Amino acid sequence: MDRFNVLFVDDETNILNSINRITIQEDFKSLFAGSGEKALEQFQENEIAVIVTDMRMPKMNGLELLEKVKGISPNTVRIVLSGYAQISQVIVTVNKVGVFKYITKPWNNEEEFLPAIHEALEYYKLVKENEIFKVQIEEKNKLYKKILDSNNNLVKNSQKDINYIKVVSKIIFDLKNSMYDGSNNECSTQKHISELIDKVYFQYLETVPSISETFNLISLQPRFDELKSRKLPIIYDNNNTAQINYLGNKRVFELIFNNVLEVITWDSKEEELLLNFMHNTTLNINFFIRNKNNFVKTISKPEAKLILNFLDGLSRIFGGKITIVPDKFLININTGLKIAD
Repeated sequence: MDRFNVLFVDDETNILNSINRITIQEDFKSLFAGSGEKALEQFQENEIAVIVTDMRMPKMNGLELLEKVKGISPNTVRIVLSGYAQISQVIVTVNKVGVFKYITKPWNNEEEFLPAIHEALEYYKLVKENEIFKVQIEEKNKLYKKILDSNNNLVKNSQKDINYIKVVSKIIFDLKNSMYDGSNNECSTQKHISELIDKVYFQYLETVPSISETFNLISLQPRFDELKSRKLPIIYDNNNTAQINYLGNKRVFELIFNNVLEVITWDSKEEELLLNFMHNTTLNINFFIRNKNNFVKTISKPEAKLILNFLDGLSRIFGGKITIVPDKFLININTGLKIAD
């Protein structure tokens, strides 16, 4: 993790030099400014966790500086350096802009100065963590609202569909909780993964009401022709597989197939894949990835794991499952589709 920045502001060079010697071995990064104007320039280039400023400086004094800092970087923790003669000015500053601590000159390095900075950094980290937690809660609330709104719009569906939606919603909640709980990822990454999961979830809602129909793979020929045009080889275990009539939810089958293919092609080109359809007691689809490095790269991604977990949960509702077979570099979809009577 990058070190936090602590900005020291004083118009006396000897004091800044002294602070530099004191803090050079500390686990934060020390920045220095000889005036309020120079200090504000640092805020344009860096995220400042703590500012430690003298009160009495020409042109812009400490109070004026901290007022501006509060406006442009409200989370920056503010510490004041002052002489005994400046106590009245410090009180005004505390009341006006809020100060975490004030340190009187001359100070004791080990008992006053450094402990004050460490406490300020801990406070800053706490504020940042609370902000991240707030974002996570907002993301969860947005998800809950989406799911509740969707469920409210679907109350006219059959009881079976409502039960399916409940199960899928629980899968979504569990995945989101596993993503947020104890996570140290950046919120932007979490948001990206959340959007991917939501996209698949709403694709599923578009398949409702569920329709069980008879279909065969020949009916999907336009999709397969498109894949072949992108140099993706498609192999059947025998000539009859494409002609077998299956009974099941064709739209869910297509959703799962298309999203597994999308995940695989994040890192692999179509010509690096091999698509195999085979029939045992049910229809199985094998996605072989001939580039080992790309296979490992894909299945190692948090977003790929979560999407595939969701698709597996969805498959299981309809009697299927998704299996990753690392030693064979393949992902298998057991569709659960059986031959129609």
